[in-house]
Amino acid sequence: MRSLSFWPGLKEAIKADTLSLTAFEVGLFAWMALSSLVFFHPALHPDSPVYWFMMQVGMVIGFGTNYPMNW
Repeated sequence: MRSLSFWPGLKEAIKADTLSLTAFEVGLFAWMALSSLVFFHPALHPDSPVYWFMMQVGMVIGFGTNYPMNW
């Protein structure tokens, strides 16, 4: 933990969380868009087990796109 005062510490925390969450969502949402619009016709619905499996795969992909932000 760095010894920052309140405002610089808050600024760094917001920057780190924003970049990390945005990178995760880019990977997750891109995968879910591909799953719903390209891979499956008709599109998947949230009441389908395949939808939730694809969501889990998307979370792993989101972790992959998020990893460089947390290095």
